Amino acid sequence: MVEIPNLTDEQWTELVERLTLYADRKLRRLTWRGVPSVRGGQVLGAASGADFAAEAIESFLDESRKWNKTTEPDFMGFLMNVIDSKVSHLVEREENKQSRRIDTGDREREPALYVAGKAKPADQIVSNEEQQLKTRTAVKKELNGDEMAESLFDCYEADITKPQEIAELLGVEVKDVHNATAL
Repeated sequence: MVEIPNLTDEQWTELVERLTLYADRKLRRLTWRGVPSVRGGQVLGAASGADFAAEAIESFLDESRKWNKTTEPDFMGFLMNVIDSKVSHLVEREENKQSRRIDTGDREREPALYVAGKAKPADQIVSNEEQQLKTRTAVKKELNGDEMAESLFDCYEADITKPQEIAELLGVEVKDVHNATAL
C-alpha cells in the first residue's frame, strides 16, 4: 500500500497549484506539431498543466509510479519528475513529430489541418528539458529548504515575475516579495 505524505488540505492545495504552474510552464516552452505553444501550438489531446498535475498524483496513488523517500526525499520533486516523464512521452509521440499544423484562418468553423513537416527533433527538445531539470535540481539544492526562495523560484519558472502576482499566488504581502528579492 502506498504511503501518502501527511499533508494538510492547504498543503495539498498548494502542491497541486505548484505542480500545475510547473506543468503549464513546461508545456508553454514546447512545440506542438511544429508550432510553438506561444504562437498557438496546441498540446496533443488538449491536455493542460492541471491535467498533468492530476495525472502525476494519480500515478503516485495507483502506484504506477513509486516514490522512494530514501533516494528522492522531496515529494514535490518526485511529482515534477513524473510530470517531466509524461510530457516527454507526449512530445515523443509520432503524432507530434510527424505532423504539422496548418491554420485554415477560420478557427470557428474549420479546425486546423495537420500535415507532415519538419521541426526541431523531439530528442533535442527532451535533451534540453533534461538539462533544465538538472539545473533546476541544482538550484533547489542551493536554496537549502528556504521556502520563500523556493516559492519565488517556482513562480519565476512559471513566468510569473510581477511582485503583485507573486504575492497573490503565495498569499503574502508585496513588501515580503520585494524583501525576499532584494540583494
